[in-house]
Amino acid sequence: MSEKTILYHYTSIAGLNSIISSGKVWASDCRYLNDRQELEHALDEAFNSHNFSRHHCVFSLSRSPQVLSQWRAYGDDGRGAAIGFDEKFLLRHEKSRFASLVTCIYKDHEDFVSDLVIRHEEQIEALLKMHRDSEGDYMAFMKAIDDNPKPLECLNGELLRIKNLAFAEEQEVRLVVNTPSKQIQTRVTKGLIVPYIEHVFLEDRDKKQLWIVVPEIWFGPKCDKRNMEAIGAFKQFGWRVGKSLHQYNCGYI
Repeated sequence: MSEKTILYHYTSIAGLNSIISSGKVWASDCRYLNDRQELEHALDEAFNSHNFSRHHCVFSLSRSPQVLSQWRAYGDDGRGAAIGFDEKFLLRHEKSRFASLVTCIYKDHEDFVSDLVIRHEEQIEALLKMHRDSEGDYMAFMKAIDDNPKPLECLNGELLRIKNLAFAEEQEVRLVVNTPSKQIQTRVTKGLIVPYIEHVFLEDRDKKQLWIVVPEIWFGPKCDKRNMEAIGAFKQFGWRVGKSLHQYNCGYI
């Protein structure tokens, strides 16, 4: 790894084309992720109530483009691509919403939560004060949270780091974006309505610099090799076969 920290998002070829054409990624409401059961254990009643007015959306990345289980599950069974983002650009254009990059942890969760309480004492005290000031009025408490969402946004980002040990090989890093409900869009995936937001990582005026923001693209072991040639249609100076465009040849056919 060079001085850049590159994070990889596994997707289909259609997803690759859409992302690099638009300069946007879709972050999905955390309650609709595949590992939602793990999230339910992490979020308590106050956080779930908060979710009625705000959404905590996640865009998943990995530290490695060579995780076969990720190719199978998210890279169209090896026919897709893994888009390598330079980490420092992922939050560059996000000014209107609270966004952060968090590294998932797969063990010692109780110790993590205990440490979280200590590290975020100020945010927890702010929430307790809101609750005390509401004097048992649930709606007043919710309004106080809406008026000052930062304490819960910060804690949510931390709690969304928790994942089961069975997922450890994914080496997941999550882009977490907290947004008001009025900014949410919806899509249908496998018969399920999924709330999501569009997260801009590249403005239209900067499209010629896409190769700087996305310095690597890996194509899956089953991917049609013509896709590597077709990527030239985006006319990005820095994309070169063998240097920034790779195929993951792992023998999976």
